[in-house]
Amino acid sequence: MLKTRRTKQKTTKHLAGIAKRAKKLRKQNVKMASADAPKKGSP
Repeated sequence: MLKTRRTKQKTTKHLAGIAKRAKKLRKQNVKMASADAPKKGSP
């Protein structure tokens, strides 16, 4: 029982880490996209 509980805890932690990383990357991509986008005032 302890082994399955431990595995479940590690999986949860792992998934939380992945979610955090994905969020960070999304933020980074938004910054890059806004930097690449043409400015409103430019011809």
